[in-house]
Amino acid sequence: MTAKTAKKTRESSTKEATELLTLLSGVLIGMKRKPPGSADEHDELREAFEKSELGERHVGPLITLVIGGPASVSELADRIGLTPATTSLLVGELSRAGFVQRREDDADRRRTIVSIDESIEDVVRPSLEETLAPLGRGLGRMSATQKTHLMDGLRILNEEIGRSGGDGCD
Repeated sequence: MTAKTAKKTRESSTKEATELLTLLSGVLIGMKRKPPGSADEHDELREAFEKSELGERHVGPLITLVIGGPASVSELADRIGLTPATTSLLVGELSRAGFVQRREDDADRRRTIVSIDESIEDVVRPSLEETLAPLGRGLGRMSATQKTHLMDGLRILNEEIGRSGGDGCD
């Protein structure tokens, strides 16, 4: 490969990466917005967070427990891409606020199992479903092949970002 070809390849990759970042940012920002005419579940959840002095960083573990069910702190850390220490800190704050419950694992008393409190799940699940609805509609418009390519591509990008140490999550 000549120097000129290598430069064009780098420029093309940078342009594609910039476009991808712009598109992903639009998706993530759009998911944070409250849809017009939506129910008040978002407000109820926001108020519960504010009252408990919890922040945006607590949303990931909470949503992950709603979707994936109970997990050990280590399993939850793997699911959300944070260190076990950071996850343990977040779980402790969520537990003190009454959002999650912690219990010893019956099979291994050294492990702590974390689950979402049922009363909180009743608030989080409708808000989560409303937030995910546009993604579901968008995926519904894709063919099976397009969905497979999208997911494969995102997994590859996630692996590369992880390899470079750029998790940026904690």
